Amino acid sequence: MNSSDIFINDTVIININILKYAFGIKYTGNEWTAPGEYWKFASQISKPVLLVKDMKYFFEILLKQNSGMDHLEIAWSLNRDNGTFSVITSEFLSLYEDESSLQMGDIDHIPQTKASYDRLLEPIPLSPHPEGDLIREDPRDHIYKHLFPECHYNPKFLISRVYDVKPLNVASKQTAIVANSCRTAGNIVMSQSHAMPIVRAFLNALHSREETRGYSLLRVVNVVRREDKDVGNRYLVELELVGPQGQKALVSHYVYALAEDSEKQTILCSPKAFSWNPSATVHIIVAVKNQARWIIQFIREMEKVYRATGDKNFNVIIIDYNSSDIDIKKRLKKATLPSYKFKKMDGNFQRTGGLQAGIDLVEDEHSILFLCDLHLYYPVNIITSIRKHCVEGKMVYAPVVMRLDCGASPRAPAGFWEVLGYGLMGIYKSDMDRIGGMNTREFKDKWGGEDWELLDRVLGNGLEVERLHLRNFFHHFHSKRGMWESNNQG
Repeated sequence: MNSSDIFINDTVIININILKYAFGIKYTGNEWTAPGEYWKFASQISKPVLLVKDMKYFFEILLKQNSGMDHLEIAWSLNRDNGTFSVITSEFLSLYEDESSLQMGDIDHIPQTKASYDRLLEPIPLSPHPEGDLIREDPRDHIYKHLFPECHYNPKFLISRVYDVKPLNVASKQTAIVANSCRTAGNIVMSQSHAMPIVRAFLNALHSREETRGYSLLRVVNVVRREDKDVGNRYLVELELVGPQGQKALVSHYVYALAEDSEKQTILCSPKAFSWNPSATVHIIVAVKNQARWIIQFIREMEKVYRATGDKNFNVIIIDYNSSDIDIKKRLKKATLPSYKFKKMDGNFQRTGGLQAGIDLVEDEHSILFLCDLHLYYPVNIITSIRKHCVEGKMVYAPVVMRLDCGASPRAPAGFWEVLGYGLMGIYKSDMDRIGGMNTREFKDKWGGEDWELLDRVLGNGLEVERLHLRNFFHHFHSKRGMWESNNQG
């Protein structure tokens, strides 16, 4: 905003006629004003601002649309008793910088204000009075990091073939309440009476060995159960222990609960060839085209994870279908990441073809692939979460993401769990090769349904699918405008 030819060393009051946020003014979302109605709420009007002749002043407005016909006006008035507000017209406005020669991905010139500051590099700040469990502090969020005899692992819930079931047959039996609650409720919480016998059996095994006898329980971090009534339940037990010298240790181990002995104590064993590799390299793979701002956001998310955990055993792979709005390779070179790979592709965007091109860049068959999308907010423990729930030759991981509603954010999440999609999947490279990779033949010119086709082959090859609602894992609401080629979508 250019103050020349308006006033000299005078004071101006700025009025923001807007429904949500601007100039640090916060609205609850229930207020509304008509165009030109500048005095309805005291919070509409700023404190007096001193403007000096020939000085330029930068301002930034963030409009968050509510329902109905929203509008935004910025008006000013001299700080006088008879001052009246008038909308700031274009003759007093200019661009902060000429962006005509810039790409969408060139954003370094944008000042870091409250509306645009780089908040994505930091974990979600915790509220002292969180409204729900989803944003309440949880010790499982901070896990960035095995005692038993082996037992044969052959769960009864594995499929030898895929059955064709029409979803409408099931959906017709469900009420709207059931359908909606399934998409808004999280993981089923295990009762303490079920979890603690497993924890006690785990500690008994720990104390039965000379080298671990001095360890005691500090806290139970997590217990995940996979029920199998025929051969016994499988558990992932995660405990924080303290040693005889006060040293802390985190134990995260899969166990089978077979039965009870004569003293009614639970007997545990280690499922044969079923353990997770805490040092396995995880490759985060995404295919993109002309989504500059979202590509930058994705790279920042990966930087956030690396800065929070210091985990060097993950790699970012971006397959680019000739984006014209950003130099992705240049952006990756500037990024703070442990490692990355980049490949440029020609032709129309193909999700399956792009993901397969990323898979082909991975040489180590004992590393983990995580097939993902752009518009995601990741928990900082995402890499460890993927490792824990992927077991080579045995199990893949398909975490459930929360789709945020329009206007919702990771700080105030509201939306629904995407229980119908399997496009976000962690799987060992050796397993992906064994099941044939992505189906680039049937889904060459379309996307939508490739996740279920992949799921069919995963199950048909005897692999389990671990399906958990993952805390702080969000899919941002976004416009479809400018997204690739709309006529390619199946």
